[in-house]
Amino acid sequence: MLPDASSQMEQPSPLLSFFAWLGLIGVGFFYVASVLCGRGSPLRSGNNEALDFWMVMLVASCLYGIGPRFNWPPSNRSWKYILRWNGLGYVLPFFITLHWELGTNALGAQFSLKASDLSALSPIWIWLLIIVAALSSGLLTAHLFWARQAKRLPSYCVWLLGVPGLVALVSYGLEDGGYLHVHHYCLGIYMLPLMQFRNVFSLVAQAVFLGLTVEGISRWGMDPLWYV
Repeated sequence: MLPDASSQMEQPSPLLSFFAWLGLIGVGFFYVASVLCGRGSPLRSGNNEALDFWMVMLVASCLYGIGPRFNWPPSNRSWKYILRWNGLGYVLPFFITLHWELGTNALGAQFSLKASDLSALSPIWIWLLIIVAALSSGLLTAHLFWARQAKRLPSYCVWLLGVPGLVALVSYGLEDGGYLHVHHYCLGIYMLPLMQFRNVFSLVAQAVFLGLTVEGISRWGMDPLWYV
């Protein structure tokens, strides 16, 4: 478990934690756009539009109140605490996940959620996806238990069930020829607020899904979920 914020030092300003978290996202976006993608302007995404940067910052600002504010570690602690929880527990997995595209290309596998890409995977990668799905299901089950312990289960289930329910409803109403494409940044946005508890599993998982969100948008742009 992460140490409780009141056990050692005074709780830092919520605004300080919020802007530190947004700053991490901004640095991650610039890193993918400028270093990994080699774009001249770090604000530009795969759509060649600077608007995506401001959109991801807006979306992140909204998501902060749902999830990260509960477990993003305070910063006014000892350097050992900051290195352990903020650094190794959050920043490191976040930046590792920013290399998602490079890693999958190096492995020769395309872990897209499109049916055509999934059907082209070799058996070993299919088994890997099955294992990851099983681990994710176990992690989500644990989070339901933690949500009940924290007495946040009703609000937790609003997001858990409400988002896929809304997506299903809109998809059902699409015109003939329209289709749903769940980009990996969408998966990151959905899962990130669910990882909201003060333990190492939830913290690292949140950092990974945050990295998946930032990597997807800064590399490809904030493409729509539905195409008609």
